Amino acid sequence: MVSRPLAIAGVLTLLVAGGVGFALADTGSVAPSTNSTVSVDADATVERAPDRATVAVAAVGRGETAEAARNNLSGDADAITSALEDEGATVTSSRFQIRPEYEESRDGREQVGYVAIHTVEAETSNVSTAGTFIDAAVDAGADRVEGVRYSLSEETRQDAREEALTTAMDNARTDAEVVAAAEDRSVGDAVTVQTSNHGRPVVYAEAMVADAGGRTNIQPGEVTVDASVSVTYELE
Repeated sequence: MVSRPLAIAGVLTLLVAGGVGFALADTGSVAPSTNSTVSVDADATVERAPDRATVAVAAVGRGETAEAARNNLSGDADAITSALEDEGATVTSSRFQIRPEYEESRDGREQVGYVAIHTVEAETSNVSTAGTFIDAAVDAGADRVEGVRYSLSEETRQDAREEALTTAMDNARTDAEVVAAAEDRSVGDAVTVQTSNHGRPVVYAEAMVADAGGRTNIQPGEVTVDASVSVTYELE
């Protein structure tokens, strides 16, 4: 959180529609002020092309027993991992689980066996290769794509957040000036600033299509970073 330590003790705020309000500063323990204040909430959104992609694929096996499900895995995790690494991916996790599998019927829920799932996740900064990773994993024995996640590196995310905060502050001052002008006043310095962010740092690929050569092609969307500010300005 970015905050300027300019808070005035004992501020009494009267909020009105639109997130804008006027306040009179109480004397409290600080020097009295002859100026009233205006409080404004504003936000901004910045979009960035993702520069991180994480692909999750899995080999699946089913059987009447847990052992049979494990033995019936369609592919070997080591082979899938090697195939992904050969394509330049960094394998970040490998998870294995066996769970009961059920079937719903009129008579209720009945266990029909077990399912074994070995999931491998791989990451890359070359987002255009996500489809290539999927193809390599499938060729190595994976039979299920758990998903593709696109995100921002820390450096890119921070740059986007700084831009969003700057824009939000500009929006806040503009709103404050409109309100102040309606009262034949002008906006002075910021007295208090509070920030928050509620961005969506990850997007998921919604569609995966095969190109003319039968290979997987994925078109990621933009990643958004949001920032909000609450600012109180002195009125002159």
